[in-house]
Amino acid sequence: MSRTSDLGAGKVPANAPEAAPRIRSLVSQSLTYGLGSVASRAVGFFLVPVYLHAAGAVAFGIVELVTSALIVVAIILRMGIVSSMTRFTLGDPERGDWSPVVHTIFAFVMAASTLGVLAGVLFHSQLAGLLGTSDGVVYTGLLGLWVTMNFDVMARIYRIERRAGAWVRYTLLNVAVTAVLTVLLVTVFDQGAVGLLFGNFGGTLLVYAIMLVQRRGTIGIRHFDSQVLRELLHFSIPLMPAGLALWALNLADRVQVKGLAGAHDLGVYSAAAKVALGVMVVVGAFQTAWPPFAHSIRGEATAKDTFRLVFSYWSMLMSWILVALTLLSAPYIALSFPEATHGAIPVVPLLMAGSVMYGGYLVINTGVTFSKKTRMTPAIAAAAAGINIGLNFWAIPAHGIVGAGVTTVIGYAALLYMGWANAQRSYPVSYDWNRVLRVAAVAAAYVAISIWLVPNAGAVPIAVRVLLIGSFPLALFAVGALTPGDRARVAGLLQQRSAARRRPHEPDEVAVDDQRLADEEPTP
Repeated sequence: MSRTSDLGAGKVPANAPEAAPRIRSLVSQSLTYGLGSVASRAVGFFLVPVYLHAAGAVAFGIVELVTSALIVVAIILRMGIVSSMTRFTLGDPERGDWSPVVHTIFAFVMAASTLGVLAGVLFHSQLAGLLGTSDGVVYTGLLGLWVTMNFDVMARIYRIERRAGAWVRYTLLNVAVTAVLTVLLVTVFDQGAVGLLFGNFGGTLLVYAIMLVQRRGTIGIRHFDSQVLRELLHFSIPLMPAGLALWALNLADRVQVKGLAGAHDLGVYSAAAKVALGVMVVVGAFQTAWPPFAHSIRGEATAKDTFRLVFSYWSMLMSWILVALTLLSAPYIALSFPEATHGAIPVVPLLMAGSVMYGGYLVINTGVTFSKKTRMTPAIAAAAAGINIGLNFWAIPAHGIVGAGVTTVIGYAALLYMGWANAQRSYPVSYDWNRVLRVAAVAAAYVAISIWLVPNAGAVPIAVRVLLIGSFPLALFAVGALTPGDRARVAGLLQQRSAARRRPHEPDEVAVDDQRLADEEPTP
């Protein structure tokens, strides 16, 4: 059977299993996708001080600014069409053949990215002036724009097929090439911002080329369908403003920090953002596994119970990770970063908190995707971004990059609340907010202890920080956020995961079947 045919083989099971097995499936998929993210984030995490010492905080900030600009351009050029792939494949069980959807998206993004790069080359001087950087940085950024836009299409294909094992292998190759190339360009050849950018995109370009060859039977333009394109754009274009608003919520503060605080502070803030990406190991893995999982169970009787449990457990797990990374990142920054960049320490937990809230928003917003009632999504994202950006005009001059971190938390909290209120109208779920708020309160207390009470360096303070990490679940038990029943469920999930690892794997080319573990087999 061809790979194109395999794409249409997945069907939603008719029977409705209990919520616990479904959560085990989600955990398995998230853990598998997370293996690649762990390697990627870990390498980036430990190389940040190398880049800061070799290239300097200003160059680091320039790269962050250019990357932010690439993201907004990519959102506009894609018109949201890539994110519609899941909805028109896994989310459309009546569609027997997925190849027209995949080929149409592939052709559209290839054309849009190429035209975008050509336009950028024509206006490279103006772009360099707007960003305050060199032509070399602009050209390297345009290469990155083309690579990342097209790479995202391949990533979505692996996501809907649940080929997580192959995806991990590609991710590890990408990480290895990226790390070696970037270190050489920055430390040996002293290429500064250009080296940071080209090293990052060089690994992705190589992996993308390999994937094109490997999946040449799946992708292409042979089954391009103009009617399918109209359907996809009808669904995706209303979501594009939401994507731009989410970009503003997540990245527009880089522009404000540079304008309101200066290039050096932008570099320090960008370094804090890189360290805070540690929490994205789990957020990114969950974001990859969640949409196919949610669509596969949406018609089942236990779906809402599953969503309720996922949201509660998400808050506990991510709060513990946030606390752990906060406690460990402070001595890491104090010992390895240049002294002039130690201001990143209190910013890291704030940016991580925003990422955790965004992960919660993904769960809560699922009902809106089911119902296709997305007209309020752009307005909600824009309102949250407006709150963040508006507050920054006061917070950054008054409190520097810490102020920018605080407004990020406020913006994502607004997104989570408004997203919940909107989703309840079309797909009401009884989330356990009492428990979630208790978890958040405990996490906030631990972060405060890390920042204000425990020193950042020294053997004894580091030992205290490790003990605090281990005590977090006990604190959740103390406030009633975690119960003995939850402990038993978590133990069961871990046992199931361990048993799954010991079982023989199925062949890599098995088509989508959400009863399978994602270990079989290749999104960022």
